[in-house]
Amino acid sequence: MHEPVFSYVPGVSPLHKLDPRTKLVVVMLLGILAFRIENFAGIGALFILFFALTLLSRLPMTVFFRAVRPMMLFIIFIFLAQLFFSDGRPLATFWVLQPSMEGLENGLTLVSRFILLLLFAALLTASTDPSAITCGIERMLRPLPLQWLGISSFELATMMNISIAFLPLLFERVERTKAAQAARGMDFVKNPFHSVPALAIPLLRGVIRDAEELALAMESRGYQGKRRTSMHELSMQNRDWIALFVIVLFIIIVLNL
Repeated sequence: MHEPVFSYVPGVSPLHKLDPRTKLVVVMLLGILAFRIENFAGIGALFILFFALTLLSRLPMTVFFRAVRPMMLFIIFIFLAQLFFSDGRPLATFWVLQPSMEGLENGLTLVSRFILLLLFAALLTASTDPSAITCGIERMLRPLPLQWLGISSFELATMMNISIAFLPLLFERVERTKAAQAARGMDFVKNPFHSVPALAIPLLRGVIRDAEELALAMESRGYQGKRRTSMHELSMQNRDWIALFVIVLFIIIVLNL
């Protein structure tokens, strides 16, 4: 059985050994960069960087294919919407639809940005243990005055970690629900309008039930959301500063392309 999407893959690669704060900062910077660049040269440079990091992490490409596959329909919809509804020089005419050159460029750019976000997010979650992500987020949020909002950095980091942990479980539940409805005779191709509530309603009930069970489990174990100690104390090493320097240098070069 395949691992769920956005799940952690244990390893001993240089990318696995980086501090989780370093990887969180790098992913945020690369995500911002993906939406700042306007040319295909910059987008191509980001894809080259991703493949270089993939080789460095020694992770199989199937990990990233599984991250993109559930969003393919949404990606195709974004591309077609940009292709057919953007003003510009028409490429052809299909009844009332006229795909344009500008729409093709906008669609490729927007789709590439979205795919890059998914790939870098999958690279982060696959090379970082969920508990390390929680610890890294908490350490980054600790200096902020969150107590004015009635919340602590520990609670916020825990909520983020639970969201990350629930994401692969959500995709797994979608597949199970879809298989169960197909076993009951539901045809998702011939009955698209009937299949949506048949898939969404049991999925929503299952997610709410999982959330209630998780809340009860945390309460039964005495979770209070207060400051807690960590088994592994985070410490920035030379390799982390070198990685941040390389990424900042890469961003400067890409922005000047």
